[in-house]
Amino acid sequence: MSLKFQSFSIPAFIVAGTLSAAAATVTPSGNVYIDRGAGYQAIAGPVEAKPGDVVMAMAGGNATITYDTGCQQAVDVGAVVVVSEVAPCVADVSPGVDYTLVIGGVAVAGGVAAAIALSGGDDKPASP
Repeated sequence: MSLKFQSFSIPAFIVAGTLSAAAATVTPSGNVYIDRGAGYQAIAGPVEAKPGDVVMAMAGGNATITYDTGCQQAVDVGAVVVVSEVAPCVADVSPGVDYTLVIGGVAVAGGVAAAIALSGGDDKPASP
């Protein structure tokens, strides 16, 4: 009996594209502060933000967080918003798609493909 192995791969750009951290720009108006882990600091103009940065708008202020995907998130007066790793609008781009199910489906398909590849290369039909 000989085993035949077939190789396959999931394109890295599909996985990396869905799991990469979003870059964002915070555009303030009025009293807006950002905390990058060292305390809140006032911001007067657009600044780059990383996932985990916290944006807060005080009385007379508001801001817009614009992710690299084009998704915009409002920070209204009195709000405290954490910059997300995944743009919050991702669900709006593909309504009804559960990315957990997509990744799970890819994993199941890979398991099935591996089982078929490892099932053996016996070309003899089973006797009745």
